[in-house]
Amino acid sequence: MMPAQAFPPDDENERRRAELQDSLARFLEENYSKILSFLLRQCFDPHLAQDALHEALIVTMDKWEAVSACDKPLYWVRRTAWHKLLSLHERQNGRSLVPLEPDEVAEPTSAYEAEMVLRYTLSQLPFRQRAVLALMVEGDTDEQIAMQLGLAVTTVCTYKSEVRRKYRELFRSGADEGTPA
Repeated sequence: MMPAQAFPPDDENERRRAELQDSLARFLEENYSKILSFLLRQCFDPHLAQDALHEALIVTMDKWEAVSACDKPLYWVRRTAWHKLLSLHERQNGRSLVPLEPDEVAEPTSAYEAEMVLRYTLSQLPFRQRAVLALMVEGDTDEQIAMQLGLAVTTVCTYKSEVRRKYRELFRSGADEGTPA
């Protein structure tokens, strides 16, 4: 009697490729909108954000076997997408990103208004501080933010404190102009 062979080498490689494709598809289904939302909070330009995300996904597809073995593949992809966004923004010769300017900056009364206040605040911040605030809003810890953006934890804390200061300034200046704070 001949011993049974599990899979011929070609079949094993095909099975492995199919498993990787399935795991990438599941990852994208769960995380695509999270990553895009993060990028949109950085630049407010949906086309630029989507371009950055798609460039990051091309890199991700090439390296998915290694990326999927990471503790936090979402962090790796988000960081790659953020760097792609920085690169695309620089390629536009530093063209300023269009800030959102709501009629007034006031305490939000709905989820929509809270998002608009957040976007306005983000538009007033430097690029790296935007990224820190966007991840902070998503509930990431200082360590998680540092890992995703390639920053020191102390830098993240400094950026968070600058973001809070800027946020207070925005609301104070709104109150000075007669806008409720």
